[in-house]
Amino acid sequence: GGRGGRRDDRPRQGSDLRTGLTIDLEEAFEGTTKEFTIERPTQCDTCNGEGHPPDADVSTCSQCNGQGQVRQVQQTPLGRVQQTSTCPRCEGSGEVYSEDCADCGGDGVVREEATLSVDVPAGIRSGQSLRMQREGAPGENGGPNGDLLIEVDVDVGDRFERDGDDLRVEEAVSFPQAVFGDTIDVETVDGVVQMDVPAGTQSGETFRLQRKGMPRLRRRGRGDLYVQVGVVVPDSLNEEQREALEAFAEAGGEDIDVDRGFFEKLKSSF
Repeated sequence: GGRGGRRDDRPRQGSDLRTGLTIDLEEAFEGTTKEFTIERPTQCDTCNGEGHPPDADVSTCSQCNGQGQVRQVQQTPLGRVQQTSTCPRCEGSGEVYSEDCADCGGDGVVREEATLSVDVPAGIRSGQSLRMQREGAPGENGGPNGDLLIEVDVDVGDRFERDGDDLRVEEAVSFPQAVFGDTIDVETVDGVVQMDVPAGTQSGETFRLQRKGMPRLRRRGRGDLYVQVGVVVPDSLNEEQREALEAFAEAGGEDIDVDRGFFEKLKSSF
C-alpha cells in the first residue's frame, strides 16, 4: 500500500519560502509594483492535498499497528534504552492507502509556477526583504500557507554610489570653472539641478546637496547627494591658451615651460 496522509491531525502552517528580486535605482527611488514568477509547492488539486485518490482503500498500518509511532529497544552498557519515533511507513497517521495519487506521488503537493505582483516601497535598499503573507508553501491538515520572503537587490548602476539614504556622484569641471567659479548642471535621480562651484575649487573637493538623495524608507524626507568635482586638465593647448597660461605663470612669479611643465605640475597637485 501507499503512504498515509499526515503525521497527526493538528493544523500546521506551511513553510516560508524565499526568492530574490532585482530593481534599478530609479525604481527604488519612486517605488514600484513588480511582477515576477516563482516555482513553489502547491496543494495538489487532483487529491486535494490528501496524497491518495478519494476511492483508495484504507487500512491500519501493520508496522505500527495504527499507533503512528514505532519503538526500538537497544541494549547498552547502562541498560536497555527505548527510543520512540514516527512510523516511517504511514508517517504517523496510523493508516495506509492502497494507492498514492498519481500526480503528487502521495506527497499532497506539486511544484508549479506562479506569477505574483509585489509593491516595492520607495527608499528600499539592497538586502532588505519584503513579506507576502500566505504565498509560501501550503499548510498541513487545513493549516494556513507560509509566507513568501523576497530579498531585494537594488542595481545602482554606474553613475551613483549609494550609502544608506545618501548618494555620491562625480562631476567634471574645467580648469577655468574651478579657478573663477561657475554654476554647473548636476544630474540627480529625479532630474537636473544646478550647483554653484565656488572660485578656487580644488579637484577632489566634495559638495553636499541636501535632500537630493534617496527617500527614507517609510519615513519623511530624503538623504543627501554628495558631489565630488574633478578638474579636467586639457591634453593639448592652442596658441592663445598657451600665451594666457604663460602670462598666468609669470604673474605668479613662476618660471614654467608651458609645453612641458605647467599642466604636469597642475595634475600632480590634485
